[in-house]
Amino acid sequence: MRGRSIVPTQRNKLLGAISAVMIGIALVDVTVAGNWDMVVVLGLGLLSQLVLVVTLHAPRPTVSLRGDLFRWLDERSAATGEPLERITDRCVAAYRADLTGTSDDDRRSGT
Repeated sequence: MRGRSIVPTQRNKLLGAISAVMIGIALVDVTVAGNWDMVVVLGLGLLSQLVLVVTLHAPRPTVSLRGDLFRWLDERSAATGEPLERITDRCVAAYRADLTGTSDDDRRSGT
């Protein structure tokens, strides 16, 4: 199983930001020391960490699921290769359509 949350938590964002700051401090230190090999390595690490932190700020809201539902989504995703987010979107849309008696096409056309 890949994880317990579809959308990153605030804790993950905070840990990513803290590690980016720590890599930045180490980068300054090795730059002052003139250790150019480590400057390159830490520079790439900092770049990777910053990309990760930026991508963790997804515009999608967090959805909490029961463990059995998440396992089913995860297994379905692994079996089909379809992203968890897409499967979740389809499931919620189907549930909404069942509750309201309308389809997504009806909602988009305004009928």
